[in-house]
Amino acid sequence: MGRWLGVLCMAWVLGGCGAAPPPAPRARRVVVISLDGFRHDYPDRVATPTFERLAREGARADRLIPPDPSLTFPGHASLATGVRPPRHGILANRFHDRVRGNYAYEDDPGWYEVPPLWIHATRQGLRTHVYHWVGSGGAWQGTAPAVWYPFDKIPDDRKIDQILQWLTAPEPERPRLVMSYLAGCDHVGHEHGPDSPEVTACIAETDARLGRLLAGLAALAEPVTLLVVSDHGMTTTTGEVDPRPAFTALSPPPQVVIQGPTAHVYLAPGQDADAAAEQARALPHTRVSRPTGAERHPARTGDLVLHADFGVIYRVPKPGQSTLPGHHGGDPLHPDMGAVFFAWGAGVEAGATPEQPRAIDLVPTVCALLGIAPPEGVEGVVVPGLLGR
Repeated sequence: MGRWLGVLCMAWVLGGCGAAPPPAPRARRVVVISLDGFRHDYPDRVATPTFERLAREGARADRLIPPDPSLTFPGHASLATGVRPPRHGILANRFHDRVRGNYAYEDDPGWYEVPPLWIHATRQGLRTHVYHWVGSGGAWQGTAPAVWYPFDKIPDDRKIDQILQWLTAPEPERPRLVMSYLAGCDHVGHEHGPDSPEVTACIAETDARLGRLLAGLAALAEPVTLLVVSDHGMTTTTGEVDPRPAFTALSPPPQVVIQGPTAHVYLAPGQDADAAAEQARALPHTRVSRPTGAERHPARTGDLVLHADFGVIYRVPKPGQSTLPGHHGGDPLHPDMGAVFFAWGAGVEAGATPEQPRAIDLVPTVCALLGIAPPEGVEGVVVPGLLGR
């Protein structure tokens, strides 16, 4: 023991009597904000000083590619898991599970079939706070984030206030990872259409709201990274189709779960899928698929899946119902479905312009920023060219 102590003392002397060991790097904190229905080109429509600053000091992608279908719940689930809907299990905002029953806008984490990022980070020993995200309402297989809230309609500004309070709390309560869903411009886009003045006003309001968050993060005396993403874009509705008449000859009638331009058709046992598909092909503006293999969830994918032409949605008519001005859920590669992707702060290469990252790339990118390995089986990659010192 004495010999080793002498060696250590000599090393200290040779290093200089006044030299102290280098300080340990400060832990980086990561904040992920999702803006519901915020199309990739919205920041260019009106003066948006916050988005301009994020792009100038950080990075902005041309657009982020959502999963298929480009809907809120599968989009947020892919952002949170790094895998496509058939893997994480959230196929749409509404669907049928042949074992569990019907799913409709659920907050229950138990519907996830792989761990979301807040669970993975928690299991890696990182304190994680979630303020509303799809499926964040509790524990997943026995693990829960340090802080989470059941979903409600609390204003986005109050969420921003709470996030800043979290990040200025004493160290034991200060999170390493924060994830929060903001309402964005989704509702306004549905009600008025993506090209409406109401959406333009919402863009400016969203920019101002993010400006408060960015100012608070910039004032922190520690490394922090902000990622601003959205789940999908928005397009103008050009037509509506009621899919039910295609199946009137079937008894009992199949369960048809409509979600924008997609409908899952769950046939009764013994019904002929080929015959049903032939009937469905007679619907206007409709393509019919029968997903197999990796594109099919064994319990949740319909026996048939109907796909409407871009701009058209499936909808059951009601008396006095007017056409829905805006919608999403169509081809994720169509520019109108493109989402935003901004990154700013510690670890981000200033001025980077990633071309078209995918929703599934968020998880491995955040894990790289946090210094942890991504979950096993993740399908995304770290966004190329994004990370710097």
